[in-house]
Amino acid sequence: MSIRKGLFYSLSESYFTIAIQLASAMILARLLTPEEIGIYAVSLAIIGIAQVLRDFGIGSFLIQERELKDSHISTAFGFSLAIGISLFSVVYLTAPWLAAFYEEPRLLETIHISAINFLVLPFCTISVALLRRNMAFKRLAAVNVIAAFTGFVVGTTLAYHGFGPNSMAVAAVAANLVTGTLAWLARQDRRLILPGFVEWRAILSFGGQSSAANIVTTISMDINDLALGKILGFEPVALISRAQGVMNLFHRDLMSAVRNVAYPAFAKAHRDGEPVDEKYVASVTSVTAFAWPFYGFVSIYAYELIRLMFGPQWDEAAELVPIFCLAGAFAAVVNLLLPAIMAVGRIDLFTKAELTIQPLRAIVIVGAALIFESLIACAIAFLFIFVISVPYLYTVKDKCIKTDYRKLGDSLLSSFKVSASCLVMPFVFHLYIPEQNSMLGYFFVLSGAGLLALTGWTLAIVYFNHPIKDEELFQRFINLLPKKPKQDF
Repeated sequence: MSIRKGLFYSLSESYFTIAIQLASAMILARLLTPEEIGIYAVSLAIIGIAQVLRDFGIGSFLIQERELKDSHISTAFGFSLAIGISLFSVVYLTAPWLAAFYEEPRLLETIHISAINFLVLPFCTISVALLRRNMAFKRLAAVNVIAAFTGFVVGTTLAYHGFGPNSMAVAAVAANLVTGTLAWLARQDRRLILPGFVEWRAILSFGGQSSAANIVTTISMDINDLALGKILGFEPVALISRAQGVMNLFHRDLMSAVRNVAYPAFAKAHRDGEPVDEKYVASVTSVTAFAWPFYGFVSIYAYELIRLMFGPQWDEAAELVPIFCLAGAFAAVVNLLLPAIMAVGRIDLFTKAELTIQPLRAIVIVGAALIFESLIACAIAFLFIFVISVPYLYTVKDKCIKTDYRKLGDSLLSSFKVSASCLVMPFVFHLYIPEQNSMLGYFFVLSGAGLLALTGWTLAIVYFNHPIKDEELFQRFINLLPKKPKQDF
């Protein structure tokens, strides 16, 4: 499969799963209280740290290995299964202590349910990684969309029947069960894999470095939930999670689709001796052309989006959204940087970069929570880390992939011009619209503003001759627009 087709299917998957996740979030925000959602967010943060150990970089190893053998696959499954069983036991047994630490008895059952994922995920990891290595993104998209829909149905149904935070925990287990089953069925080779440890040295070398970096990264990413849950309580955790969740619609959800294609594509380019930086700059140029307008639009209409998506009980989250979106704008410049470094086999540089920037992130965010006891302070701390990460990470990249800064700068300037131009009319529109007090009103305001932004974006892409103008997908989009009929004279 070509990179363009892979990206098309990966993005299509993201659009569908984001739609499902949005629908789920909107329904759950009305069925559950902020405190109940905060309880699940804290349990997810706790599980997330152990989850990195379970992954152990096994999926990435299978994708980047130059000559993949059956012994590599069986060893990867053996490692994944052994780690999964061990982590399930540890998390399950320590759950009572964790619930006591947060002084919340309901956390115990939620952690116990979430721990079941460690027994399920080893059966997902191998099949999903092999599908990604073979760039079978069409099949993988179908698997993930069906799994997401399963989680949506299970989660909302249980929440409606009063299962509280456990409804989301059970939904995650159900989605992973479906992923593991369908991913195995989607493979061309459906042989049953027996666990083994023949290639343990290769996986231990790669996975050890990958896990060290990912553990620190995960801790720093979840530190706001863990620290705020203890310092400020569960409701602030839910508020900051909702605000960050709006930013994550692009930063996490859409970019995960892009990274799923970019990492194998960078690795393939490296194996074939092609210039990786050329593909990297082109990818960043395309990403920023979409990311920056998105973050700008969300910042302008933060209040309306929060009201429409989650309801008035989440209004406090709206003032945090622009700060997180500004952080996302900086992140868009480096989102594909570490996958590129790892794709050329420099897992050591990837590890060093993560071990440098992520502990600083944890210190700054926890410090802001302890000193200011303010959600705004935590959001600003989050932004600060993303700002200083950009120059540092490019310094790391230059050690293995030299950056053409002139070309990168010209491309980013073009994306900035497009972004600024397409946001002018939505901003003016926002200044003059009357205040809305209904879901229908918020919907029409966002729809009208979105149409203005899309029109301005399309015209700006053509006017400023942005590189994505020549992309096949953009040309198809242009052809879908109504044409002015020719007049005969």
